[in-house]
Amino acid sequence: MELIKDIFGSAEKISPFIFALRSIVVGGLLYIEGKVLPHRSGGQFAGYDFAFFWMMDGITAAPLFEAKISFINTVVIVAVIYAIHYLISYIAVKNKAFAKIVMGKAILLISGGKILRPNMAKALFPLELLLSDMRSADAPNISEVEAAVLETSGHVSVLKKSDYQPVTPKDLNVQTMGGGLPILLINEGRIIENNLKELGYDKKWLKEELLKKGISDTKYVYAALIDSAGELYYSVITE
Repeated sequence: MELIKDIFGSAEKISPFIFALRSIVVGGLLYIEGKVLPHRSGGQFAGYDFAFFWMMDGITAAPLFEAKISFINTVVIVAVIYAIHYLISYIAVKNKAFAKIVMGKAILLISGGKILRPNMAKALFPLELLLSDMRSADAPNISEVEAAVLETSGHVSVLKKSDYQPVTPKDLNVQTMGGGLPILLINEGRIIENNLKELGYDKKWLKEELLKKGISDTKYVYAALIDSAGELYYSVITE
């Protein structure tokens, strides 16, 4: 009982052993927080997201550095902060005006091949960084760019002029097959029969196709996939 109190409650001092146990609890809390965070990639987070992360991380780890801080109080504070963040995110989804306040709005940096210096100054966005983002978008010359927009996430979206965009099959009136993700047929030597049936194939067909490629047994195949064009791809198991 005293051990549990030392881990989750407040104490004057904590031993290295208790510190280690508290570290495990902190790791568990951070994992749980990560599971309930908004499902967005790092570049899509708004300013209030980062404020939320910094507060959550600092508060969650606080019991490691101050023995008098109780984990019970920490969990309560974290829950309150998360509730506030969730409420802000929910209102931002429902209300566009509120979203502009908390998330800001995109700023046009280039229009028609011309850099908009007032907007660059307004966004405190240096020219060197803009040129770097243009190179990343394979548009090193300003004359190639129709528009460049500084998104609310801090990412710069670059739209090339039509003359500099790559030719597509549609431009050449070339008919292509539909896209779609390749379907897994073999996983570590095991045949996925349900996927075969959905495609109208069977084990015999699969083994014959692999035999044509020099594979005598499916147990030697690490992965085999078939694309929308009916092309079979495989990777053999290596030692």
